[in-house]
Amino acid sequence: MRASRISLVRENSQEAFNAEEVLTRALAGFQLEKDRSYTAQVHAMLQRAIVRGTLPPRMALSEAAISQAIEVSRTPVREALAMLADEQLVQIYRQVGTIVAPVRTSLIEEGRFVRCTLECANHVQLALSITSEQLAEFGSIVERQRAAVAGNQTDLFSELDELMHRRLFEFAGRHNVWAMLEPIKRHFDRVRWLLLGRVADHASRALQEHEQMLAQMAARDVAGLGASVASHINHITEHLQALRKQAPESYFTD
Repeated sequence: MRASRISLVRENSQEAFNAEEVLTRALAGFQLEKDRSYTAQVHAMLQRAIVRGTLPPRMALSEAAISQAIEVSRTPVREALAMLADEQLVQIYRQVGTIVAPVRTSLIEEGRFVRCTLECANHVQLALSITSEQLAEFGSIVERQRAAVAGNQTDLFSELDELMHRRLFEFAGRHNVWAMLEPIKRHFDRVRWLLLGRVADHASRALQEHEQMLAQMAARDVAGLGASVASHINHITEHLQALRKQAPESYFTD
């Protein structure tokens, strides 16, 4: 019994030490701007780290450790964690602690449905009115994605992917639709970032789909474009299955 307790203490201590290391790496380089809301900055920093997987699912988040690491009082950290809890990115257990929320497959499915519905409608309509300047910008983004894939720059590719999808809504004058989508797609993005690091050729496959969408947009191929956009978004279901085979099962919940 005594040996088991000693072993458990050692395991808990090792987990805490590993979490501290991960937290230090995730927050490295972060600097607060004195003239902006501390709560907003801490929230944005933690949100980004969770979405990108540098703070992995079910990792314990210590309010005190975060405060110490970024040299800020605990109040903005507490407020930021409360905001993340509202977004279902962390789970707060009173008197126990806070953890990064696991990826909820139900939220992924909701995100897939919303994105497929809105992006298909937007892009098909856009194909009928897109200007030569907008097509050139679309092509430029895809070309930069191609270079990122060739250079194995997965972080850059993901950022360009985000830019491409946003700009296609903005081309159609639907800036507010994209803003409405962002909270919904954030959980979708968690899977996308995990995919980039774990599922081979994900970025290459996405690039090929973007190239096809660009060609169909330029050709005003409305039927083909609608099918391509739907397939592009709906692949998340297949990707999620592949990801669940490679990532720790604790990362997910239904």
